[in-house]
Amino acid sequence: LLRVLDNPTQDIPLFGVLKSVFGGFSEEEIAQIRSGARSCSLYEAMKRFAGIAEADSLNEKAAAFLNKIAAYRSCTVYLPIRDLLTKLINDFGYLDYVTALPAGSRRRANVEMLLTKASDFEKTSYFGLFHFIRYMEQLEKYDVDYGGAELLDENADVVRIMSIHKSKGLEFPVTFVAGLSKRFN
Repeated sequence: LLRVLDNPTQDIPLFGVLKSVFGGFSEEEIAQIRSGARSCSLYEAMKRFAGIAEADSLNEKAAAFLNKIAAYRSCTVYLPIRDLLTKLINDFGYLDYVTALPAGSRRRANVEMLLTKASDFEKTSYFGLFHFIRYMEQLEKYDVDYGGAELLDENADVVRIMSIHKSKGLEFPVTFVAGLSKRFN
């Protein structure tokens, strides 16, 4: 969605947004929109389709989507990235949506971690949606992996598997040591 807000003429990100919770279009609806204008971008095809005089529910849906995109694009000029992300998440109920998916608590934590990364980005000398997208692309390009958001704290009631070196002594009430049948240094 951020790539679409930065440049809506990108077909692949726009298709992904249309199919997602943000757009709510089916593949058949997107194909119907695209069928009228194959020589231009998907965004231009949507604008043409939304402007057709004999309006039906799909035309109205496309027009409403384009209006939302235009409104959010105007917000990108003055809103900091974290505030923009928060607005998008709240307006679309995205946190509730990802929480309802399988492994929802981890997905929710990852979205919250994205908000934290946006706050960290705002502390740099760069600003704006364009630079944030490029920043995220650079992290992806150089395989900078922050891992998934951690859900468990140190006092969680779980089984931990670690090396003897990492355990740092007798801090656990119950300890199993595996592999003692072999010699080791």
